[in-house]
Amino acid sequence: MGIVIVEQDKRINWGKEIAIILVIFVMISIAYIIPYFMAQKKIEEIKLVKQQVEKLVEQSKYFQNQLPTIENNIKKIKVIYNELNTLRLVLNESILQRFILIEIPHVLPTEAWMTNLSINFDAKTATFGVNIVGTRDKVLQNSAQLLDNISNSPIFKNPKVTGISLQEQEGEVVSNFNVEVNFDYSLDIMENYYKNMK
Repeated sequence: MGIVIVEQDKRINWGKEIAIILVIFVMISIAYIIPYFMAQKKIEEIKLVKQQVEKLVEQSKYFQNQLPTIENNIKKIKVIYNELNTLRLVLNESILQRFILIEIPHVLPTEAWMTNLSINFDAKTATFGVNIVGTRDKVLQNSAQLLDNISNSPIFKNPKVTGISLQEQEGEVVSNFNVEVNFDYSLDIMENYYKNMK
């Protein structure tokens, strides 16, 4: 019986070594390279934020220097606003005065006419004198009609009659008295009023 000696293959298995090297490289990449790039990205973001902050600081310095001018402009705007508000009040009073002058002929009966007019815009009251001429019954009828018309007016409210004077002249009765009314005013009332007039 003989002994056969087989010579072993002593070649190195490079596949395992390469795989191990790749694994080590991947681990190094995960441990060092990837965090490095992430840190670089964060540094770039910080630099960008820093630039923006520096820009805002420069702008704030500019506005700080402009602060006296801005305050002066604000004062001018307030003055202009007050002037515009005063002008608005004047225009409103002018419009309201015309509005009242238009409404009074509508509440006066045909035999009555207005003798004077006084308007208090702060108290929202108007006082006007009325003169009615005719027979006694006609004068009383027109006076009642006047008060009824005022009560139904969209503008005038709460009529009060003062200073009543009755005189007979050439067979006719002449009646003079003053009527004080409260008035209301708004753009809606005015618009509806003019629509109803058409």
